Amino acid sequence: MEVFFSVAASPDTPQEVRRQVFEKYSEELAKLGVSLAERSDIAVIVVATGGSENEVLTSARSFNVLLAWPEYNSLSAALEAASALREIGKFAKVVRLSRYGEPPRESLIRALRLLNLMKAGVPRFGVVGTPNPWLVASNIFLATVERVELEESLRALDVGAGAEDAKWLLARASSSEYSEEQLRPMAAYARALESLAKAKKWDGLTLGCWCFDKEAIRRMGWTPCISLALLNELGVPASCEGDLRALYSMYILTKLSGRAGWMGNVNIAEGDLILLTHDGIPPIMAERYSITKRMTGAPAAIKAEVSSGRPATLLRVSADLKKALLLRAVTIELERIDACATQIGFKLLRGSADDVMRAALGNHLAFVLDDVYEEAREYLEYMGAEVIPR
Repeated sequence: MEVFFSVAASPDTPQEVRRQVFEKYSEELAKLGVSLAERSDIAVIVVATGGSENEVLTSARSFNVLLAWPEYNSLSAALEAASALREIGKFAKVVRLSRYGEPPRESLIRALRLLNLMKAGVPRFGVVGTPNPWLVASNIFLATVERVELEESLRALDVGAGAEDAKWLLARASSSEYSEEQLRPMAAYARALESLAKAKKWDGLTLGCWCFDKEAIRRMGWTPCISLALLNELGVPASCEGDLRALYSMYILTKLSGRAGWMGNVNIAEGDLILLTHDGIPPIMAERYSITKRMTGAPAAIKAEVSSGRPATLLRVSADLKKALLLRAVTIELERIDACATQIGFKLLRGSADDVMRAALGNHLAFVLDDVYEEAREYLEYMGAEVIPR
């Protein structure tokens, strides 16, 4: 990633002080894998003192991160400059430094991910096959969508290409009802979809799956639930069933978090509790997992356990991105119900079951096991969405 970097300070600040600050923070940016480029439209500006507002405006680009510490009127200057930048149509995010100026690495990384997402524009998604017929409110308008026939995605499937991933999947599992040989086509399909997404330059994909097509299951001998779980672990946002709204939601969360995301069916929404279920999850998200039959008995699903107390952000966007249900939560253990293999409970810290019911934006909620609530809210508001709850 490339950014323009500068130090803004009052006119009477010694050049030696400016140089020291510049060197310190440019080194920190390099440690984060960020390189400096004069022509970048993203700027990182250290607001060293009060009285630096005009320098900030001069150095600003279209997207800006202003680093400020709680001394020398730095934060006051950053807030003033951020307000001016937003009024002229530029985006500015203020990131607080510690009293001793230690760089908030995680906060800075997330801020830069947010700006990258903002400047990325309209995402490009792939739809493989035909969306499943029960999805009657899962299309999206604000994305470029390319469709590929299911047969095309399967035509050149090399089962042998899944051998290593199948072996790795089994090695990490606490138990499995399926052999490495049986898992190979599912793992190979994940790799085939990854190659397809790269070739098509897709930002993510969704698959109209054959999980409930008994004849297709009999003919093929497997379902793609594990394929999509692995695909998300490979870094390609991928939703099930042809759900483009879930895909857009996953795309947002994974880009902000830098971690694999997933989606689930809303089965329980009561008070401050949510239970999401699905026949799989990216293995990296699980504390432990087993490989078992799907709820219908078809092969195969990942039955995962997620430890309690993990931060989570949940999201569902509308077709036009005018509304978005955004929830902050922590994982908890809830009693299992008759539903899909993986069941994850969430205790909501921001939002409630009533918000889920009132929003009524669809059957799937996307989530990441990370707290990117504030960044997601900033992105959604930047895109003009009404965020629920307000």
